[in-house]
Amino acid sequence: MTEAKLKDCWTGQRCHVRRSSYKNRDRYNSRKRHQYRQQTGQDPVVLRVALPESAWAELLLYQERVDSPLHAIAAELRQSKWNDNEQRMVEGVIAQIEPIHTKGLKPAQIRGFMQEVLVHFSSQLQGVTLDKFEVQKELSPDLCPIQLCPLHE
Repeated sequence: MTEAKLKDCWTGQRCHVRRSSYKNRDRYNSRKRHQYRQQTGQDPVVLRVALPESAWAELLLYQERVDSPLHAIAAELRQSKWNDNEQRMVEGVIAQIEPIHTKGLKPAQIRGFMQEVLVHFSSQLQGVTLDKFEVQKELSPDLCPIQLCPLHE
């Protein structure tokens, strides 16, 4: 640091301007390109490329905290498609597994259930195998939609 301050470029207006221009180079060049296009009448061609369709599995965990016991579990198979009318990606649910209570289930049974859900979701898609849940959402047990839930009694 002290060695750098001894150089002439550390102080002075000339070097400040140089550092500032290096820092803002992208912005300056972009502005120059835009002005050149306006002067010459050349506008860039705007291409609309539709994004590929994608599908993923979401796991819904009903529990207070990460370290607290799991109250219930649910899953959704979601897909996004390009909508030409709206010119954007539209997301929707293809299939879902209703929430089930996990009280009394061992962790190995829950993992087996989750693998079985992924197999069922993969069978809904043609040529796609789901290996894992892409999204895990943790929801409060108070939001549990099961009718005969002990929390709602």
